[in-house]
Amino acid sequence: MTSTPAGLHPALSTRQGFALIEEAASVRNLMRDAIQAIRDMRYVHMNGDAVFTLGSIGVEKAMKVMLGCATVANTDAWPTKEVLKSWGHDIEKLNSHILTKIDEGVEHTTATGYSAQLAGRVKESTLLPLVFAAFARYGRSGRFHHLDILATDEPGEHDQPSEYWEQVELHVQESLPEFREVPYGDNAAVDAYVERLRSFIADELDAWWFCLHRLGVQGCFGDLGKKIGWEIWEIDRPEPTSAGI
Repeated sequence: MTSTPAGLHPALSTRQGFALIEEAASVRNLMRDAIQAIRDMRYVHMNGDAVFTLGSIGVEKAMKVMLGCATVANTDAWPTKEVLKSWGHDIEKLNSHILTKIDEGVEHTTATGYSAQLAGRVKESTLLPLVFAAFARYGRSGRFHHLDILATDEPGEHDQPSEYWEQVELHVQESLPEFREVPYGDNAAVDAYVERLRSFIADELDAWWFCLHRLGVQGCFGDLGKKIGWEIWEIDRPEPTSAGI
C-alpha cells in the first residue's frame, strides 16, 4: 500500500494524491483559457469550438473534482470509476449535484455567512444555466453534431451548440438594458458591443469559478476540498468584481 502524500488526505494514496493535484491544475488551466476564449471570440462559427471545448471540459472537471472531494468527506474514499461513469458528461446534471452539495455543505463551512453569499451568487444566476446548457450540449454529443449528420444524412437530433450559445447572448441582451440596443450600421461600434457582451458572459463564468474555489476553501466540500479549492484557482488572479461578494 502506498503512503499518503503529506498535506492531502488519509483516504488517498500517494499516486491518487498526485493525480488529484494534476487534475486540479488542469481545471485551473482550462477555466482560465475558456474564460479568455469567450472574451476573444469574434464569430461563433470561427471561434466557438475553442470556447465549447475548453469550457465544457473545464467546467466538467471542476465539478467532478469538487464532487469527488465531497465524496471523500462522506465515504472516506474517492469515487469509483463506476460512480464517475454514472455522473456522465452532462454538465447540467453535474451542476444539480454541485448545488445540492453546496446546500448541504454551507452550514459546515468556516464562515457560514460568507459561504451563504457565495452559494447565493452561484444559485441565483440566470445566465449560468444557459452557459452550462451550451457546454452540456457540446460535451454530450454536440462536438460530433455535423459528423452525425454526415453519417446519417438526417437532421441532427438536437440543435447545434452554436444555437445554444445564441440563447446565452439573447438572454443578456433581453435582461440588461445596456445590451438591448445593438449599434447596427457602425462596424466599430458593433465590434465594441460584441466585445462588451462576450466579456460580460466571461465575467459570469469567472465569478462561478471563483465562488467554487472559495466554497472549497471554506470547507463546503470537506477537508480535502479545502486544499483542492486552492489548487483549482490561480493564486495571483484578482477576485472578479462580478462575483459581488
